[in-house]
Amino acid sequence: MMSYQKFARDVGFIGTVQILTSLSTFFLLPIITKTLGAYDYGLWAQINITVSLISSLALMGLSMSFVRFLSSETDTKKIREAVYSILFFVTVSGFLASFMLYLFAEPLATFGFKDPGATYFVQAGSLLILLNVIESVSLFYFRVFRQIQKFSYFTLFETFGKLLFILIFLKMGYGLLGVITATLMIQGLIFLISLITIVSQIGFVIPRFTYIREYLQFSLPLTPNALIRWVTESSDRYMVTYFLGLGTVGVYSAACSIGNLIQLFVSPLQLILLPELSKLFDENKLDEVRIYMSHSLRYFLIIAIPAVFGLSALAKPLLGVLTTQDFISGWFVIPIIAFAGLLAGIFQIFVNTMFLIKETRSATYINIIAAVSNVLINLILIPSVGIIGAALSTLVSYFLMAVFCIHMSLKHFKLDFYFLDIAKSILSSISMYFFISSFAISGILELFEAIGAGTFIYLVVMLLVGGFTDHEVSLIKRYLFRSKVNPSSK
Repeated sequence: MMSYQKFARDVGFIGTVQILTSLSTFFLLPIITKTLGAYDYGLWAQINITVSLISSLALMGLSMSFVRFLSSETDTKKIREAVYSILFFVTVSGFLASFMLYLFAEPLATFGFKDPGATYFVQAGSLLILLNVIESVSLFYFRVFRQIQKFSYFTLFETFGKLLFILIFLKMGYGLLGVITATLMIQGLIFLISLITIVSQIGFVIPRFTYIREYLQFSLPLTPNALIRWVTESSDRYMVTYFLGLGTVGVYSAACSIGNLIQLFVSPLQLILLPELSKLFDENKLDEVRIYMSHSLRYFLIIAIPAVFGLSALAKPLLGVLTTQDFISGWFVIPIIAFAGLLAGIFQIFVNTMFLIKETRSATYINIIAAVSNVLINLILIPSVGIIGAALSTLVSYFLMAVFCIHMSLKHFKLDFYFLDIAKSILSSISMYFFISSFAISGILELFEAIGAGTFIYLVVMLLVGGFTDHEVSLIKRYLFRSKVNPSSK
């Protein structure tokens, strides 16, 4: 079993990677928005969410089968057969999905994007589906078998590779086509490198699909979740486009890309948590499952809560610094989406219970409720209050998902919620909010100064009110004063 210390180290390592990835997002957003403008950025956002939907359907939930069935597997022969069976299967489904999007690009651009001129870009982006699914499965290999550093290095390479090549192609004047081309190049390269690494570790075999039926029996009930979750997470972009146009969806998408940074804080936990929980559950170590989930919830909340307050305080300056004047009108969306992201993170932690007990239908029902409510609220609010209505519908949907999922999960595992620590985190976050709200921010340097000062204030207040354990206090002191120790040691 993975020790708590190793679990925390792995989560911390992935968390550092996510911070670097977030910094890349900060740099990428102004590069794209200031070069393409609101309209073309809205088109890029629409292509992205369309590709994400079709990619999820083409995966058929097999990535979750990968995690659930292979996390505790030690037989190399079985691992090899499973890996290449799943990879070959999704390669075929991904190719077919890409081909279908290419064929139907014109009607999608005409009726979905309300711009027939977007057909060419949709066709260019159709290949992203194939690369998304094969890259996803290949990277899942490193997640499942706890090769966290390799997984993290691939993530960093992809993030900064895209940043570099998008910048190069935009500077060369290729516009939106350059963004698509850069994304295709980097994802293709990541897949090739990861595949070579996998072959070097387990060898290669032509799959016989021995276990694919068992995997599909588990994963296929999850496949509708991809469509349903997409309705909850992304269908509002289509409705904003329909009612308000591509320019407005560009503004909304830029604000959402900042607000959704909250969900990055649950990614390090979820990447490591589900494989470890699956192993513990299979070994009947249910108390350990409960402890891991309880600690994961606490760690997520004491990081995500101040992040929500921080993004809310800096919402307008963030858009002002990272985008152009055309996008600033969407600043009020950021706090709503950030809070929705916190609820989404809570859902992600609790939904692990349903994967462990293989009650995937319950997860589907919860997603259906959220999706239906999302569509209905969007239809009512977007025509009357615009993009704030879309943001509110997302918030309500994630609230319902979190509440229902917590209710279902607690029937099987009684978790510790650490309410006192959460209250201390909220108090510290309020102090931080009022402190950084007074900052006058006109550039990227002032923005990072405000973020650094806010982080410091949060940590100090948490220390004063006793919001951290003794072990956490020692870690914070070690990292805070490391910079003072290093210079003298050189």
